[in-house]
Amino acid sequence: MDDLRILIADSSTLYKQMFPGAIKEVVKDASVTSVASSDAAHKIIKQQDFDIVIIDAELPGDGLSELIKVIIKDIPKAFVLVTARPSQFNEKLFSEALSLGAAECMIKPVYDSYGANFNIITTKMREVIRQVQTDRADKDSITKSEPIGINEEVKHDEFTPEIVLIAASTGGPFALESIIPKLSKDFPVPILLVQHMPASFTENMAHNLNNKSQINVKVAEHREDLTSGTVYIAPGGTHMKLGAKNKIRLDDSPPIHGVRPAADVLFESVAEHFKGSKVLVIVLTGMGSDGKDGLVALKDKKDCFCLAQSERTCVVYGMPRAVVEEGLADKVLDIEMIMPEIESFEYQSEKSL
Repeated sequence: MDDLRILIADSSTLYKQMFPGAIKEVVKDASVTSVASSDAAHKIIKQQDFDIVIIDAELPGDGLSELIKVIIKDIPKAFVLVTARPSQFNEKLFSEALSLGAAECMIKPVYDSYGANFNIITTKMREVIRQVQTDRADKDSITKSEPIGINEEVKHDEFTPEIVLIAASTGGPFALESIIPKLSKDFPVPILLVQHMPASFTENMAHNLNNKSQINVKVAEHREDLTSGTVYIAPGGTHMKLGAKNKIRLDDSPPIHGVRPAADVLFESVAEHFKGSKVLVIVLTGMGSDGKDGLVALKDKKDCFCLAQSERTCVVYGMPRAVVEEGLADKVLDIEMIMPEIESFEYQSEKSL
């Protein structure tokens, strides 16, 4: 990626040295710009496009939230990484940043050794740059005539879901903000959600979404019953399954595709154990192909309708792309159209399943 453009917004002299140095270790000819305040970041974002923006959460100026909003408005395809020094407030801060549109967050290393800190930052930069490079390669391989429309094998007006499953990864918290808080308070079926994120962030994400939503949003608990009008979020670091009698099961079996929780694990368990027959699946922005194999099982064993987020509105068009290319998506929609589409179905509901 010869034209990789990266903005570093950090007032620390030390980290303003380490981040560019680490980036050059990964991509020697990357264009790196550094600023020391949010005001300076605002100004340069208005003038230039960037592939990656790295923001220190304590950046002087208008504040982290306002800067993320500017980035989302002016350079919406930028990969935003928020960094912060170790603090008891990091979990809440990072959850809010993710909900506003940040793609990932990172605790700054503060070891005594400069070399140890530099190595950790280099590893993170390699991970982020690889993700951005892969996503750009994926987008370059997609024709502009991306299929947007319904699969004629499944008729929307004949499909009456009994449960909703959602899968998301990078960029997911921001995408979910466009869906969950807008659902009606009497949403008639349960929603099971897998979002790839560290365990420490899940509770805050559930709390934030619940405060903004009319329906109940919570972190799933082992062996609890499904109830209509509730969003159950898989705990970070734990697989969520649907077991016998439509009870949630949590387990710490090995990661799938390098992630835990994994959407494939949830989807396959629903295909195997769900007492109903009609399942609505939504696959949102994210790296990789988690959800594809589980969706194959759902399509084989249940009546399953799949909505996939469009490439142009994804932070990373990996998971939706995987299901679209396999012919598993029944409809591809921009993120702002997914909630109305969910609400448009006629649901089969029972108060408690």
